[in-house]
Amino acid sequence: MANIKLQTENSVLGLIWYLLGPFLLYGIMLFVFSHRLGSDIPNYSLYLLMGIITWNVFSTGTGRSIALITGNAALIKSVPVRIELFIVATVLHVFITHSLEILIFLGVVLWFDIIPVLFPVYLLVVCIGFLFTLGVSLFLSSIYVIFRDVQQIWSVLTRAWWFATPIFYAATSTGIGMKLNLYNPMYYYIHLSRELIIYQRIPDARIFIIFLSFAVAALVIGYGVFYLIRPRFASLL
Repeated sequence: MANIKLQTENSVLGLIWYLLGPFLLYGIMLFVFSHRLGSDIPNYSLYLLMGIITWNVFSTGTGRSIALITGNAALIKSVPVRIELFIVATVLHVFITHSLEILIFLGVVLWFDIIPVLFPVYLLVVCIGFLFTLGVSLFLSSIYVIFRDVQQIWSVLTRAWWFATPIFYAATSTGIGMKLNLYNPMYYYIHLSRELIIYQRIPDARIFIIFLSFAVAALVIGYGVFYLIRPRFASLL
């Protein structure tokens, strides 16, 4: 929370800036797509909003972590410090901010006369999402020390990934779209979130297991790459 206060202490709107981006995007996309892509989706406004805020926490967490090691080069060179804690703190900060979006979302859900009784299960999904985001962030920030084009490449990849994920359109059950979803960790994150909060259904256990497998794999690979490159950080920075 200290980071949030420091970043917003000279801002007139303060914490509102953390919420303004995704909710403005939501308003625009709801206006454009509600009568086209969303006409056959129950509670499309909630469907769309959950997709946007869930994607936003992942993209923000990874985006802020990429240049974190290089940005703290002077500190890393001069003081013995566990560098991975910078990344953990940054991703945690983003997820704490995300809780504000979730609180607003819950208020909207209640306004729709939906009681989020499965919210405790949803918190488990958020924890898995945190692990997945952390793993990807560790990987990206480590690679960025060696290959500075990672930031631009990741920006392009996340745009493509956004459109490949059923955020503002319905997930297909057949064809290439469904095949892509099977290998898309964010599809599972968003799908689980929607099912638990909006539609009050507990998805098949296999979906939880697949998403958890993606998160563990990302964490193992991310920390593995970080561990291999860490001895070279001082010389590369």
